[in-house]
Amino acid sequence: MKVRLPVQAALWKHPKNNEDYVLLKATSKKNELLLSQLFSTKKEWELRNQREFFLTVTLELPYQRRTFKQNAAVWKLVTAIFESVEGRLPDEGEKYDMYLDLLEVYADREPNKISGGTRPVHISESNSLEGSNFIDGLLYHLATECALSYGVQTTVQEVLEEWEAWRGGLETDYADYTDREQTKTLTEEEWRKKHVYSEASGRGGPIERAHIVSRGADAADIEMSWNWIALTHEEHAEQHRRGWDEFLRIYPHLRGRVDRARKLAGKREIEFKADQRAIEHRSENLARVALEDETSEEEGYGDSWAWSELHDTD
Repeated sequence: MKVRLPVQAALWKHPKNNEDYVLLKATSKKNELLLSQLFSTKKEWELRNQREFFLTVTLELPYQRRTFKQNAAVWKLVTAIFESVEGRLPDEGEKYDMYLDLLEVYADREPNKISGGTRPVHISESNSLEGSNFIDGLLYHLATECALSYGVQTTVQEVLEEWEAWRGGLETDYADYTDREQTKTLTEEEWRKKHVYSEASGRGGPIERAHIVSRGADAADIEMSWNWIALTHEEHAEQHRRGWDEFLRIYPHLRGRVDRARKLAGKREIEFKADQRAIEHRSENLARVALEDETSEEEGYGDSWAWSELHDTD
């Protein structure tokens, strides 16, 4: 029997015999019931037939590697969007209604077996790729549609920093490619449509395409989307003035993206001193611990991200 389930997977070593096992965790209550029914049926078949049945489970590993609390991030961003519109925090019903409206606009969609059309994929049933796409949509909405108070902006920036730190830790970033197989990188036009805020600070204004590996260091990879970072004009100038080492002391959540681009371009990793390692370690721990708990958090959120068109000075 071959099954394909929306689950999270983790490698676990048995404490007694030291053997490796793969643990499966359902991504929602509905999927938990489906998983329970599956193994109950398997047990019934085995008792009835007096032999063991094996399940062949197909795991979409690139999309199930989750080290970021996507569920909690979604509710923070939904709350921030509501507050930008209404000027106050929502109650639970208002927050959920806003979430449903945003799902229709920004979530991935799957076939609706009843209507024959499609329906949005809820965050509770999303794999990590689908969840990432929805969070990208919420950040895009905040960047292009919302005027936020200072307190709300602060919280959104915290989400952004953890978000960028998580993506920087992946072997490849899906957002740099146009296909799920990650074989075709974004064109400059496609990249500009997606990047409407600084990946360093979350600020708006004219956004520039900064190159991680410069034209002089590697002309061959200069136009690869994994080699680009969106920065404001001031940040871009600061990066050129300080160099990546000093710039990443200010914005440590970008280090993973910078290191990955340098690796893909065949360049050595940037060397960091002990204090930078400590900052990075703290950032990674926050992102790692974050996804362990899939409960939403009721916090108020965070100034106007005023955004405009992008420019390129490199």
